[in-house]
Amino acid sequence: MKYVYVLTSSPNDLYYEQFFLSVVSMRLHNPNACVVALIDSRTKDGLTEKRCGYEQFVSETVIITAPSELSQKEVSRWIKTSIKKYVTGDFLYIDCDTVIAGNLDFNFTPEVIVGAILDTHVPLAKHHLVAHFEVEDKKLKFISSFKTGKRFNGGVIFCRDTPAGDEFFSKWHSLWLYSNDNGNHHDMPALNQANHDMNGIITELGGEWNCQITHNGLPFLYNAKIIHYYATAFNFVNCPYLPGSKAILASVKDTGRISDKIMEMLKNPKSAFEPDSRIMCGEAELDAVNSKLFSLILRIRKKKPKLFKTINNFIIKSVRK
Repeated sequence: MKYVYVLTSSPNDLYYEQFFLSVVSMRLHNPNACVVALIDSRTKDGLTEKRCGYEQFVSETVIITAPSELSQKEVSRWIKTSIKKYVTGDFLYIDCDTVIAGNLDFNFTPEVIVGAILDTHVPLAKHHLVAHFEVEDKKLKFISSFKTGKRFNGGVIFCRDTPAGDEFFSKWHSLWLYSNDNGNHHDMPALNQANHDMNGIITELGGEWNCQITHNGLPFLYNAKIIHYYATAFNFVNCPYLPGSKAILASVKDTGRISDKIMEMLKNPKSAFEPDSRIMCGEAELDAVNSKLFSLILRIRKKKPKLFKTINNFIIKSVRK
């Protein structure tokens, strides 16, 4: 069994640091794991000095030359959808913005050829981005999610070494190329369309395999094997999960190492949360948080705190009247 990561990164981002934390947490909880890193040649050229600590934690590094015309994000998806070309045997693919929280040994039944977890742990009808997915798929002429009622997340994917597994990845890659040519570089639309085209080859795995803590993942945290903190979800708001916070990742970038404090977080990853945080639920509450109005208010608070305070005080006084 192999555990596969795909890394594309430059000194200007935090993808390497996310990857570094994840592979270190892998070794803490799975010391004998066979960890394979697929890294494009441009990224590999920049993994020197403070950016080479990962080497002692991976079992094998495969350097891949991707098409030069592709952007860094596109290269990531190009490699990810081509994993079967570079990895033999059964494998579990894992996104870099994850922390391994337990033993990853498993014994999936033979009929599980490809396995994944629902995006945000809910059926498509309950997904907060269902309208966006509908528009996205219509533009690509994909019908996958709306025929199956499911949207699988691409952050953790199991694939068995079978001809059907090969076919799935080949179809996924082909559909991603089509998607990318039509202006959508994300891999999930193509992933779900490939699943549909292969008559639902993806078996839904338990949420503990991809505990998406930002969206409906709390019920799976206690038994979580992999914690997925969705780094891209925190471009505008603070990350409540400390290993994914900008402060922790910046510390790793600055020093090139993982401090004792961070190592303790990785040893106890299910409790590594920001103490000043809240949990929210309920249709009204979540509609408010997901709204453009909330985004505007938050932007004002971050960019112009004095204006925010003035507006808030005015509302308080108005309510009191």
